[in-house]
Amino acid sequence: MFNRYWREYPWVLQVTLFGLMAFTLTAFSAVVVQSLLPKITGLSIAAIQDITTDSTDVQKTAFLWMQGIVSVFGFLVPPLVFAYLSTPRVKSYLGIKTPKNPLHIILSITMMLGAMPILLEIAGLIKNINLGSANDAAQNKIEQITEALLDIKSAGQLVQVLLVMAVIPGIGEELFFRGVLLRFGHQRAGRMVLPIIISSLIFAAVHGTPYNLVSIAIAGALLCLVYYWSSSLVTGMIAHMVYNGSQIYLSYVAKSDESLKALTKSNHMPLPILITGTIVFAVSIFAFWKTRNTLPANWSANFTPEEIQEQNENR
Repeated sequence: MFNRYWREYPWVLQVTLFGLMAFTLTAFSAVVVQSLLPKITGLSIAAIQDITTDSTDVQKTAFLWMQGIVSVFGFLVPPLVFAYLSTPRVKSYLGIKTPKNPLHIILSITMMLGAMPILLEIAGLIKNINLGSANDAAQNKIEQITEALLDIKSAGQLVQVLLVMAVIPGIGEELFFRGVLLRFGHQRAGRMVLPIIISSLIFAAVHGTPYNLVSIAIAGALLCLVYYWSSSLVTGMIAHMVYNGSQIYLSYVAKSDESLKALTKSNHMPLPILITGTIVFAVSIFAFWKTRNTLPANWSANFTPEEIQEQNENR
């Protein structure tokens, strides 16, 4: 007989339990942060959340770590706990393994970096559309906070920002959206197309406003392909971290380079960069597809064929 793990529950119940766990841990982290940060920093939550480039380093650091703590408990912890309670094969369940083809790590990075100018251009074009004052205000708020966090003045600040905005999301969000949600979708659909679309839309909805929904959804879909074609969530984690980290580092370097600074603030990519990115992306995704080592057809099953056979024999 199998041990009593959550994988024995019906699919709907498993999804519900995962959603409740993610919501509860996120709410708990928010309550803890709101209780402790004011005491530690001497700042109100309103002052911490309303940061600009003119805010003090204490305010920016407080917001950064508030975001980091919520990200850890909202995205990283729930998949790990859920997998631990669901199966004895936690790493296998979440797809945490070294890719069989090391080339896939390089191709995933070049694919995502090549896609970056394209995605930024798509987001820039959508910003030209009037989607209403409420969406404008939300987008401006996000850009204000991002600009404040990327106003990096030292190598130490750069390391902190990279950790909170690249490393933690790269690990946690891959576990959450690709490791668990994509798996749930495949269990239900039996194919990859619909689960990729749904998990990518949820990924985008969690991250931003209608202005960047399309570009973030495409990035999410590409990270789904990275996992599917490499059979390793580690590959996607690395690509995700490099994708986020490269944008942070460019903003840091741009502080001492006026032409690069103008580029990072522009809504449109120069044509040479856009063409170069498109070529790199096309070559990388083609090479990835040609060398793909796709997940097996039964990759999302709750039990291995050997476990099912053993259960049948014990009946």
